[in-house]
Amino acid sequence: MTSTRWLVYPAMVAVMVLSVTAGAGARAIAAPAKASVTLNVASWSAAAQEENAVKKLLAAFTSKYHINTKYQVLNGDYPTAMKARITAGSAPDVFYLNSDVAQDFIQTGQIHNLDFLKKSKSYGYKELYPSLLKGFAWKGHQYAIPKDYSTLALWYNKTMFQAAGISKPPTTWSQFKTDACKLTNKSKKVYGAVVSADPARWLAFVYAAGGSLFNKNRTKVTIDNAGAKAALDFYAGLVKDGCAAIPSTVGAGWNGEAFGKELGAMVFEGNWLTQPMQQTYPNVKWGVTVLPKGPKTSGNLAFTASWAMYAKTKQFKAASQLMEFLTGKTGMTQWDKDSGYLPARKNVKVAPGGAVFVKQVKYSKDWFFPPHFSTALTPIGNDIQKVMQGQLSSSDALKDMQAQGNQALNAP
Repeated sequence: MTSTRWLVYPAMVAVMVLSVTAGAGARAIAAPAKASVTLNVASWSAAAQEENAVKKLLAAFTSKYHINTKYQVLNGDYPTAMKARITAGSAPDVFYLNSDVAQDFIQTGQIHNLDFLKKSKSYGYKELYPSLLKGFAWKGHQYAIPKDYSTLALWYNKTMFQAAGISKPPTTWSQFKTDACKLTNKSKKVYGAVVSADPARWLAFVYAAGGSLFNKNRTKVTIDNAGAKAALDFYAGLVKDGCAAIPSTVGAGWNGEAFGKELGAMVFEGNWLTQPMQQTYPNVKWGVTVLPKGPKTSGNLAFTASWAMYAKTKQFKAASQLMEFLTGKTGMTQWDKDSGYLPARKNVKVAPGGAVFVKQVKYSKDWFFPPHFSTALTPIGNDIQKVMQGQLSSSDALKDMQAQGNQALNAP
């Protein structure tokens, strides 16, 4: 939202920028910044395609507004690195913020209020999906804007399926395990499925079995339940029974790499795997379909990440323009075209191949957490792996997960 007033005097034209308060310290988008301004922008380390898409989008912004940007990729533990920069007062003006840690940043005053975007008629705030916005909001105010999203899907290797005499992908848990076992050839170190010991995959099956992670108000972790046990028995059982492997077993860094190298016939991944398959593994014949249905219902997870503005940015005018450009219709259209991700806006067309991910949104659970809970994700993942390796029973693992989760929630 640009708010300006032109005052005409003899031999002088002055531009006055009105400073407007937009709730909880938010300010209105001011007049175009001067060309000498340089904004610092940061993201976590991602695939080359994504990083190049960011660079291209920032170049388009500079071309349009004549505001320079300096882009930096932060490797390693991104949330920790960003918190350290904020503490040191050297945080970038605009940066990536993931959904699982968003409230840790928002509720400690580290992120700038973005309510001014709600009042911009040209921005089209109502075109953003409400379900993606809610995790970046607090006490009625918006603090970050989703840049894209994805659900999970079942990716399968058509060539390996044909060789095994399997005509179509599985639609139930039992069919999935049967097919995974049939597709496994340990002598060649090829498995029917490659699955990670990661709550960001396993929890989709918890929900499909009627399980829960939190109570209704998200004030207590309730993962020690029958649905979660059924999901853990199934998911970890794939590895215990030798019909699936974790990525490191086949020498891969993640599920997508194992799938691309044809070391696993099936994986559970989001649409972020599309470009790597097309560009890095173009000779692999693959298909993608919905996750197999659980014993109670269909389950899935909806992941999203956002653009956020540093609360103490010294370049508010320019940073607000960048936020509006990155998450507006024009910027998001370019972003989703170049990155291949699903748009967080209803008025931006979904890229080809995205329908299977969109189809599952209606029964997906969000990947937003209360403050501090994200620190429990690693211990939960460790427990999943211990069950896979036969070092821990599913019952004991769930008890530990629940204890770890509640300890994280109650951290000062």
